[in-house]
Amino acid sequence: MTSLSLFMGSGVRREPHPYYDECINVYLNLCKAPLYAMRATLVHCECLISRGYYLSAASWFIKMTNDEADLNSGLLLEQGAHCYVRMDPPSLRKYAFHLVLAGHRYSKAGQRKHALRCYKNAWDIFKGKGWSLAENHIGFTIGRLSYNVRDIDGAYEAYQNLLTYDDQSVHVMHSQILFQKGIQDFVSVVQIYLQSQPPSTTVELPIPIVGNNRIYLSLFGEKFSGVVKETPDFDKVKRQGEVELEGKAHTLMSDGRISFFKPSQSVFSGDTLNTFRPICAINETVTVLIPLKNPLQVPLTLSNISLHCLHSPRDPNHPIKQIKTPSRGSSPDMSYKNKLKTASKDQVETSELSRLVLGPEEDVIISLSVTPLVEGNLSIASLVYHLVSTKAVDKQSVDGSKESVMENMIPGKINLCPRGPRLNNTKDQRVGQVYGNDNRLNLLVTSPLPRLKLETTTLPTHLFCGEVKCAVIEATNTGATPLTNLCLATSRPCSLGEVRLSPFQPVVHPRGGQYCHVINASHKAPQAALVDLPNGQLNPGQTAYIAVWVYGGEQAETYDLVTLLYFTSASDIPGVTHRAVSTETKVNVSVSVTVESRVCNVTPTSQNKLQLLGSVIVNNVGYYSLSLQDLHVTQLSLVSDRWIMQSLESNIPLVVYPGASINIPFRAELAPKESAYFSSVSLGGGPLVDTSANHVLDLYKRSQACCEVNKNSPNSPSPHYNMGMLVFWEGSVSEEGNKSRILHAQHHTALQASLVPQPEQLLSLGLSYQESWSADFKTAPLLPVPVTLHITNCFNSSLTVMVTANTTAGRPAPPKDTLPFMWSGMVRHKIDIPDHVTKSVNLTAVFSTPGVYNINQFTVSVVRASGSVPQVIDSTSLLRVDAL
Repeated sequence: MTSLSLFMGSGVRREPHPYYDECINVYLNLCKAPLYAMRATLVHCECLISRGYYLSAASWFIKMTNDEADLNSGLLLEQGAHCYVRMDPPSLRKYAFHLVLAGHRYSKAGQRKHALRCYKNAWDIFKGKGWSLAENHIGFTIGRLSYNVRDIDGAYEAYQNLLTYDDQSVHVMHSQILFQKGIQDFVSVVQIYLQSQPPSTTVELPIPIVGNNRIYLSLFGEKFSGVVKETPDFDKVKRQGEVELEGKAHTLMSDGRISFFKPSQSVFSGDTLNTFRPICAINETVTVLIPLKNPLQVPLTLSNISLHCLHSPRDPNHPIKQIKTPSRGSSPDMSYKNKLKTASKDQVETSELSRLVLGPEEDVIISLSVTPLVEGNLSIASLVYHLVSTKAVDKQSVDGSKESVMENMIPGKINLCPRGPRLNNTKDQRVGQVYGNDNRLNLLVTSPLPRLKLETTTLPTHLFCGEVKCAVIEATNTGATPLTNLCLATSRPCSLGEVRLSPFQPVVHPRGGQYCHVINASHKAPQAALVDLPNGQLNPGQTAYIAVWVYGGEQAETYDLVTLLYFTSASDIPGVTHRAVSTETKVNVSVSVTVESRVCNVTPTSQNKLQLLGSVIVNNVGYYSLSLQDLHVTQLSLVSDRWIMQSLESNIPLVVYPGASINIPFRAELAPKESAYFSSVSLGGGPLVDTSANHVLDLYKRSQACCEVNKNSPNSPSPHYNMGMLVFWEGSVSEEGNKSRILHAQHHTALQASLVPQPEQLLSLGLSYQESWSADFKTAPLLPVPVTLHITNCFNSSLTVMVTANTTAGRPAPPKDTLPFMWSGMVRHKIDIPDHVTKSVNLTAVFSTPGVYNINQFTVSVVRASGSVPQVIDSTSLLRVDAL
């Protein structure tokens, strides 16, 4: 009473608050009268509030709470919270925190409506502030309390906010809550919510999370529903290469005329330009890959997953055209909404995934398919499914055991709203966040079209350098109409072969070719070639077997072989000019041989005719790969407009052992008239490869050697001649399972010949030696071979002759990787030879490895007062060394 009198009196300097403090302590501690203490506290707090002491009043409200009286404590906590909010400035976090405490005590006291009111007031403070744990606790409690007081709309909204929260730190807290009861409560809330809605209503559920911008659509899909490992990667460089191949095929089919070209697109993803709508035909399956993520730390079970589609029929008076649609995710106009209606089973067929279990925080990609059945506009609007909640229920069975099986399912959907690229053209677009259209899920359905299915299992995945292998591509028309104008394009040197409607196996290098034949100088080997179909078209269900000659290339590498087939429909379809399908095969090319050419010299003969003398060096570097064995060089072919190759003087079978090299000389004479000649010689006496076959010439035309030959000759005082050389060889390859196969290969090299003056011939030279030797290099590392050089003086007076072995002075220098051999003993001889007399010089050649050698590696010159005159042997001298 003293404190109250001091408070109500005027002009009193003493404060009444210490008396209230002592009064409340006496009531609580000495008198044990909590009701009187509560009464004194309420009066004291009213006095404090009237004088603006809100902080002190809140402290006394909170101090009077206890663990026994939940209702009183809730009331005091709520009054204390209001004191915090009335402060200047207000303490909003303390206000919301004590409201949560008050709501908790109200809930324990059974006052659910008061608890719900406190939690909702606290939610207004905490939402959007980034206090994720508090938001999750409040949101879950609001949903549970709203469900208990039968406020279904409020409970549904609270659970929606709870499950759509996107912060990663939230998932830990609310997942622990949902693990206990959250999902079950949410399912129960939605079930009751649906009872007040029209039949067949599906609600938009916030879980799982859909990666809208990572949705992948393929027009050439298969009917499949399930989980896939990953979405195919989109390679912009690869796509650009496919567009270039398609453009070359389109140019070929247009006969070089200028025509509008729009590349076909069968794949749509977040990395592609999705301004135009995909075009598909009736009864063609479209595959959609949708990324899903479970943001919770509890498993999610989904069932009956499928795609919900909207459809509008085509106006028969107007052809199908690209219709501009509003950006997905924004509100379309009413006219567009009126056109699209839910598609019926007679308009579209969709696949269904029966059940999917998403683990805690698991990411999966599901594959679903859509098959349009009628023409018109088809929009894939949403993903529909049932969310399954399992609840344990004890049930006594017949045998006395306990069972716990109870599943609740609610129908839900997630709208599919991929977003286009952000626009940055105008100032408003740069300042705001404006995005373009993404129409990957808005399909245009046309009348039936042809469709190709490729089988490329015979395309090689491993080749050797220079190897030529024939693969048969099976192209099946799985569409409903015939196709025509089939064109093949490849990213690497390949050649189109025979086309049949039944399986066959072509010959790689057909034999029985001509020694010399004239080719078309204007022949080109473009990257695109027209496939000669029987009857000019491929009917539905028919399979065309297309032979493709794949070339291994000139160097070891790993590359992607892109094979593209371009085709058109036999009937004119508005809006569809052509279609294209491609496949990619990774090819690994291993080392085999390298081919190099020596500088060729053009010299006059004794009959004053020009002849071409040169050689080609074949190096077997296959020792890096133990599977390549028995390499035989079978043929040389010269491509020139002035020269025709002549037969070799030696028909020794040319076998190049691993790590060895062979120098193959050749001679050519002038052709009777200038034309494009293809002349060949066989090595070893076998039949000639038919070089008139298209794939032999095509592979040469697309080689680097042909490009070098076609270049202009360098400026030189002496004339030059550019030629191409083809080296054919065969080898045996060991494969897995103790199997072996014979590989056929051809290498290309460019030759350049120059006219050199012929020195004065004063001597006649000749060699005598044994042409074939065998030695065991393991026991004796060196093999000496005697060689005799016969020198005849053709001059009318005595001559002094200098013989120097082991040198190439005055001769073309051999390549660095030529098989090494040495001259032993005396390598320099100086002899006097009378006129018309023959003398011999004994030399010794030493060999250390097996192989075929050209022992014409010495210089013979006549010594005169004016200088030395070099003499040459007008032939190549081969010697073969075999290993025992």
